Amino acid sequence: MCAVGIHWCLMVDLSVFSTGLSAFVLVCAQVGSEIGRFMAALLFLLLLFASSISVLEHDYPDMRDVSMTVVALFSITVKLYEDDYRDFQDDPILLCMVFAFVTASAILLLNLLIAQLNCSYVYIYANMVGFARLKRAEVIVEELKLTKPAKWTRFVGTLGLDFALELNEGDVGMAGGIQGNELQSAHVVTQDRILRYGGSCAQDMQWPEDGMDKEDEDEDKLQKMERIMKAALAKISGSERKKKKHKSGGSGIGNSGVSGSSGSSGGSEHSGETEDSDNKNASSVL
Repeated sequence: MCAVGIHWCLMVDLSVFSTGLSAFVLVCAQVGSEIGRFMAALLFLLLLFASSISVLEHDYPDMRDVSMTVVALFSITVKLYEDDYRDFQDDPILLCMVFAFVTASAILLLNLLIAQLNCSYVYIYANMVGFARLKRAEVIVEELKLTKPAKWTRFVGTLGLDFALELNEGDVGMAGGIQGNELQSAHVVTQDRILRYGGSCAQDMQWPEDGMDKEDEDEDKLQKMERIMKAALAKISGSERKKKKHKSGGSGIGNSGVSGSSGSSGGSEHSGETEDSDNKNASSVL
């Protein structure tokens, strides 16, 4: 029986051939640790309440000793207990102990388990594809240890790694890879990762200078110039604002003085006009 169980457990490694199935198995394995913690806490509660109930003086036959009490409390937890709580009405202390156990196990621990499973599943689901690929790589490395060198050499020869890859139609690249086609929208590339240089391909000749570095340096210089210009414009605008504030304050004082002088001159002209009118009136009377 144990051998058959171990055999089927080892068959789980075949899930690496499917990324989705491997991710599901990985999630189940990671969530199993949370269930193990829940079972440890439940076992502690079972022993705690079973030992406490077994020392009470009661006439209930299913809770006479620790082992029978553990079975009865576990049956109550998984909803498989046949008796009813009305059988405990004759002993209120025993009824309170059973209610306390149900509160701690069914309400507290089960809800806590659900919350832990939810958090673990959300964390693992976000990275389950990566974890599944790592598991596949681990299985491949373990199988390579058992592979014979002659068989491995024959397998590598069938891959055709010595042939040059065709990057695009008519664009021959380097060798040492396996070519495959994919959708253009699967991996969007905004910048060409293949750098091409003109001239001879001799290994003893020096490689030409990379123009990308010069362009980056020119862009850095332009950015520095823009920063300097922005700082200078900010200083100039600040100084102009200060000058405008000083001019507005001086003009206010000057305007007050001019208004005062104009008021005095107006008053003298008015007095002169009144004197002339009085003289004219006197001459007319004479």
